Amino acid sequence: MEEKMSGIVLGGVSFGENDKILNVFTLEQGVVSAKIKGVKKAGAKLKFASEPFCFVEFIFSKTGANRTVIGASLIDSFYPVREDIVKYFCAGAVVEFVKRFYLKDIVSPDTFLLVVSALKGIAYGDNTPKVTLINFLVSALKVAGFQINLSGCAHCGDKIDGRVFFDYRSGAFECEKCFDRTGREVSIITLNALIAADNGTLKEDDIGTDKALKLLEYYIEYRTDEKINSLKELIKICH
Repeated sequence: MEEKMSGIVLGGVSFGENDKILNVFTLEQGVVSAKIKGVKKAGAKLKFASEPFCFVEFIFSKTGANRTVIGASLIDSFYPVREDIVKYFCAGAVVEFVKRFYLKDIVSPDTFLLVVSALKGIAYGDNTPKVTLINFLVSALKVAGFQINLSGCAHCGDKIDGRVFFDYRSGAFECEKCFDRTGREVSIITLNALIAADNGTLKEDDIGTDKALKLLEYYIEYRTDEKINSLKELIKICH
């Protein structure tokens, strides 16, 4: 049986002398695995289809639970992400998010569209890569069921404009008046950057974006026990 799917290559592992097993995040069936033959040979025709980040229309041959790539058309390689270290780690964080949050065959068209949009923005967009990554993480966490509450103080509902505290267990912010000692204090700059990301108005600000990335990295690990290694490396090189 043949299947045609559009997907983002998440990565792959070597199999035999010249083959690979790919993990691909597809629009139609979520994350799937497939063997791709001969791609480690020099001049292999389908080598592009085994490269991480590439957006490809695949044709798979399926026998039972096993898939093999028998054809592929490149939609976008997002090549600029390979030419800049900040773009590379931002794109890597997007791909790792999918690896950590989406097991095989979990279909999420909303997340797929967010991934494509994020990779496009990181590669070619007017916003800086870090801003695009923050926008992606705020939206993707929401879709995955780990939404950060940015509507105001989680207890009284008021807008927070003074000292601000974040409860990593619930993903909620608290004002000083309602702080119950379960969270920790963060900068109002961090909160404002995340609100701007949620509203689609975040612009480059070294202090705000870097602080927002740190909070997101810590929140993801604390709440889900999942580490986004590319995000950790991005934070290191930006300081």
